[in-house]
Amino acid sequence: MKRTRPRFRAPLIAGLLSVALLAGGCAGTEPSAQAPAAHLRVGAVNLDVSNIDPARGMALQVNAYMQEFLMKLSPTGEVEPNLAESVEQPDDLTYVYTLRDDVTFSNGDPLTAEDVVVSLDYERDPEFPESWRYTAIADIEATDDRTVQITLNAPTASFQYVLAMNGYIFNAAHQQESGADFGKPGIGVIGTGPYVIDELDATNGVVKFGANEDYWGGEPEIDTVTLTSFADENSAALAFRTSALDLVFPTDVRSFETAAGTDVTSVPGTRQGLFVMNNTVAPWDDVHVRRAVAYAINKEDIVNVLGGTAVPDFTIIPPTQLLSIASQEEVDALMDSLPAYEFDLDKAQQELSQSAYPDGFTAELKTASLGGFPETSQAIAGQLAEIGIDLTVSVMSEAEYRSSFSQPHTDMPLWYTPFNNNTPDPGGMPRLALDSAATSVGQNNFADYVNPEVDALIKAADATTDPQERFAAYSDLLQIVAEDMPYVPLYAGHINVALSDGFEWPDFNAYSVGHTPFITQISPK
Repeated sequence: MKRTRPRFRAPLIAGLLSVALLAGGCAGTEPSAQAPAAHLRVGAVNLDVSNIDPARGMALQVNAYMQEFLMKLSPTGEVEPNLAESVEQPDDLTYVYTLRDDVTFSNGDPLTAEDVVVSLDYERDPEFPESWRYTAIADIEATDDRTVQITLNAPTASFQYVLAMNGYIFNAAHQQESGADFGKPGIGVIGTGPYVIDELDATNGVVKFGANEDYWGGEPEIDTVTLTSFADENSAALAFRTSALDLVFPTDVRSFETAAGTDVTSVPGTRQGLFVMNNTVAPWDDVHVRRAVAYAINKEDIVNVLGGTAVPDFTIIPPTQLLSIASQEEVDALMDSLPAYEFDLDKAQQELSQSAYPDGFTAELKTASLGGFPETSQAIAGQLAEIGIDLTVSVMSEAEYRSSFSQPHTDMPLWYTPFNNNTPDPGGMPRLALDSAATSVGQNNFADYVNPEVDALIKAADATTDPQERFAAYSDLLQIVAEDMPYVPLYAGHINVALSDGFEWPDFNAYSVGHTPFITQISPK
């Protein structure tokens, strides 16, 4: 049901900072029967809202309410128009995006091609820690007010997904006027999305949003949203069970399923859990040690630790992603041909006996104080103790964990982490975690794995759009990586949502979160 809401903003509560208010005039007449306002209360874990700069802040959950990408992913992973109404590819190196003509920013300015160029150039600046996502781009040009032309360095099959998953577009004039204060409280970001920030309390991690009534996609059904950060998932679960929250994306659904009147949904995704071993640091530079670890980890137990919302994973590219370029029969045959490293302590001990450490060793396993991280790490430590590898688990604060990404990978040679590889593109994980170009500080080849054959196969797979050629390249790559075992794949995680019974989300899917303004998919009952 469509909600009619007053077109004004309430005065700010003391201590809260206005970031991006939407100006609007009062309606001329009152509706005869106004529906009650719909207010959604969302919980997040360890969300830092002190800076909402989409490139340099750590609050992309906030940006997802206010900003949008040029393209988006459908529920089945196809690339669809969003801020761009169409895209053409006149040759292997060129993508031409035509913008919609009905999009305005929340301050009323029309969206132009120049806004897109400034936004994407800002995010691909090498100072931006995630700039590696845009390395395929050679140049971005506004050829007229509604047309953006992107030229690639080389043919890149996976580029079609990049701007459906990255590249929040902002108002260029506001960003340039804001300078170094862009994204900070009191300045914020101006986007085209369905919501604007009414209030922001950076100290307590609370953001209040109001609907952008002039949103090009139609006025949202949910009038206001309050996003609250919690110290851990247990605290968020307690708030949810006491009806203080309506929506949470939990790692472990068990604490949420006990809440009365709750709809908990889990859908298969491609979020991967990996056990990272730095291949340049002893003893992890010994391939027999890495293979021993792979045999010694019981992946079913790890899935159970996480509440069962995952499936054991044995390859760095999830089989579901390979289905975008090959048939089920072809994928099944490939999986059957690879060394599976099923749980087998005898084989683990045999591999360790061939290493330089046949009697085992001690080491430190670092992990973060995030949902499921300590429990998973402790489970792995217990399993490896069975073959004489004694790990001391050290739990870092989230701040320490985040800062580790800007340190040499050798500073943390052993750790467990989930990779948010939520894309239909089978080239995502190879580029992210296997390419030798991604071993530098700030990039995600945390194992510092270097294999020229693998590098060549990554490039070959991305240089062609022929599905059979891509599948052949990734098949060869998986054979090599299974022998080298730079990481131990643990699980392919589900995407989970806990929703109170006052709302419904009928189209929740693996690509709902992170790639679309998901809040517009939720309706009050």
